[in-house]
Amino acid sequence: MGHKLVDVRQRTDTLRRLQQAVTQLVGNELNGRYRVANVRNGVVIIETDSAAWATRLQFQKMQLLQQLRQQNFPMLTTIEIKVNPGLSRIQRPVAKNTNQLSQQAADQLQELANSVGGSLGEKLKKLAAHGGGQKKS
Repeated sequence: MGHKLVDVRQRTDTLRRLQQAVTQLVGNELNGRYRVANVRNGVVIIETDSAAWATRLQFQKMQLLQQLRQQNFPMLTTIEIKVNPGLSRIQRPVAKNTNQLSQQAADQLQELANSVGGSLGEKLKKLAAHGGGQKKS
């Protein structure tokens, strides 16, 4: 039983390292939309959540394989891309909007809102209120 546990641990470690390597190579755009599902007889199986992402990975497959071989995975012979719609149900981290309206921009929007008036002026005032400590008027 101890031997089987060692095999499972080695396999898990290989999958984790492959996942990290693939993440580095494909970038953050695909983050959460794919996973390295398995490695079997030199074949890496990558699952993705949609056919569109699968097609994109298909175009990158040979380059990805070559780079993985150079990164301590010389035993790899090919990459299979499969669609697994279940991955789309996994919650991905939502990027928080960190854009901020400067005080100067808020002041300029407020001035514009005062000169325009009407419905547009009210909307500009709401937008200006998002500036750093802008007074509402």
